[in-house]
Order: sequence, then C-alpha cells, then structure tokens
Amino acid sequence: MILFMSFSVLAEAIKFKEVSIAVYVEHEQYIQASPVYGGSWRILELAAESQNIKLVPQKVNWQGGLQRLKAEKVELAFPAFKTKERETWAIFTLPLIPASSVIYTLPDNPANNISDIDFSSETIGVTSKSVQEVLAKEVGFQHIYATTEREQLFSMLKEKRIDYLFFVHGVGEYYCIFHDKSEDFDCLKTVGGKYGAKSAHALALNTPESNIIMAELNTGLIAIHDTEELKDIFKHYGFTSQDVANWQAFFNKK
Repeated sequence: MILFMSFSVLAEAIKFKEVSIAVYVEHEQYIQASPVYGGSWRILELAAESQNIKLVPQKVNWQGGLQRLKAEKVELAFPAFKTKERETWAIFTLPLIPASSVIYTLPDNPANNISDIDFSSETIGVTSKSVQEVLAKEVGFQHIYATTEREQLFSMLKEKRIDYLFFVHGVGEYYCIFHDKSEDFDCLKTVGGKYGAKSAHALALNTPESNIIMAELNTGLIAIHDTEELKDIFKHYGFTSQDVANWQAFFNKK
C-alpha cells in the first residue's frame, strides 16, 4: 500500500511540473491586446502543456523580472529578444511570434516619417536596458529618456513631456485599450517603419537545470508547430496563413 502511494505521488509530480516565469505586470491585458505578446504566450503555454509543464506566471516589470531570474527566484522570463549581450549568460526558447519595434507618438504630432523627426531636440522614451534603447541610439535620437516603468512613459507622452515612445509593436494598442479607453486604437500613431525585426522568446539562465527545462519547451514547440491549435492561435491574433507558413518553415528544418 505504501509503495503504491509512493508511485502515485511520483506519477502526479511527473504529470504536472510547475515552472515559474516572470511576465509583465499587466499580463492578462497584454495577452488580450498585443498579438506578439498574447500569441507568443499562448504558443509557449501550448508547448509547455504538451510536455506536462505548467507555467506559473510571476508578475513584475521587465527589469525586475531579469533581476529575479538572475537571483534564481524564477526559472524563466518572458518575453525577450535575443541580443549578443544576453547570449553571454542566457539561453532561449526557439522562436515564438515574430516581432518588430515601432516609434509611437500622439496623433497631433505632424511627424509621419522618420525624416520628420528632429533628432537634435526631440525626446524619445524607452524601457531601460531594452532592445529599443539600443535602437533609439542607432536611429539617431540624441535625447533618450529611459525608465523601468512603461506607464510613466505613456503619461509623459500624453503630457507632452516627451515626443515619442519606442516599443515592440502592439504595446501601443495595449495602452489605447486599457488606459486611454480608445476603441479604435487611434490614441497613438506610428512614425516611420518597423525596426529590429526579431522573434519573441522566453529566456533562462544558462545552468544545467535550465537547459533541461529549455530542452523540454523546445521539444514542445517542435511537437505543436503543425497542429490545428497552433494555427488557431495565429488566426485569433489576426495573422495570415502565410504568416503561419513562414513560422512553420523554421520548425520544418528541425
């Protein structure tokens, strides 16, 4: 009887392995409003479930998430772009939803193209130590306001204390829905094109334990890449059949 109960407890532990993951404070709102964030999360969750892993979100700002990861208080952080600096200490899932960064401003700003921006006098807001902070310098901005608090940046833009925001595409839509209460996503506009095309990932510290988790998640991504559930996620967030095919092409090589 004792032996049977021991095996039952072990089987239950194997069936549902919990993995902690740092996510945005506004996790549910981003799932609803941002195709990149929401689509990537649902794909990651589906991949995890296929490997009997339950992701346990811990809500925190992005820099706080990285700090918790490095202190080994969480096992994963989401979402993340690959950068050369991060690759020196982190490991990543296989690609999730493709993502680009865009410059947002208020609708009454006359700038519509990158050539309309006065880089010598106008200020852009970014998340501290983000990919967008690097991109803002590369684009040519001389005045960059960086903070860990995205909500502060939205407020500063609305009060016209800064002129632009540099975020992953979809963050502006989140703001318009949940803060400006705009039904038409028209509380912000984009200036110029898209920058720094990458894919979203989850990342982890490069440790033996994390490599095991990452291998399981990547196995799950390969396992689900051609399923109807995967296609439904892309469709739900407005992606086309070609978008799905382009994403699947990477996994067909695995």
